[in-house]
Amino acid sequence: MDHTIEVKMGELVIINDDTTELKTFVGSCVAICLFDIKSKIAAMAHVMLPKKPNNMHHIQENEIGKFADMAFMHMINNMVSMGADPKTIQAKMAGGATIFSHEAETSLFNIGSRNISAIKQLLKDNGIMLVSEDTGENFGRWVRFNPNSGKMIIVSNLKKTLKII
Repeated sequence: MDHTIEVKMGELVIINDDTTELKTFVGSCVAICLFDIKSKIAAMAHVMLPKKPNNMHHIQENEIGKFADMAFMHMINNMVSMGADPKTIQAKMAGGATIFSHEAETSLFNIGSRNISAIKQLLKDNGIMLVSEDTGENFGRWVRFNPNSGKMIIVSNLKKTLKII
């Protein structure tokens, strides 16, 4: 890859340059990548929470990726306006770990699994296929997405593993 863009916590990046790679690090957050392999248009959001709170009225431009519901619709709408075919957009995701042991005690605090569930429901509701995922467990992941190949590379320092999905 010629270039790499780091997607920071709560951010979202959409590209139509197949020489640029997207990367982030996630723990309980989820890296959701939507891509159209034909047009080489791809997006990555670093989702922190399942949905925007009802009492939150203003979101900064650099925080659109923070909430799964907002990030998802923003990615789809902008990818289509850039030339992606909504019928061929696919998804890959990684993250959603239970980082702290007390998170597993109640679903209220288990933000990782709540993020995963919210994203899967959004994908289902919008007819987008989740082609692969590396989610859950109890460790963080470095995530890299290559829009040219559609491959997601995941590295876990804890497990000393490298996965390509």
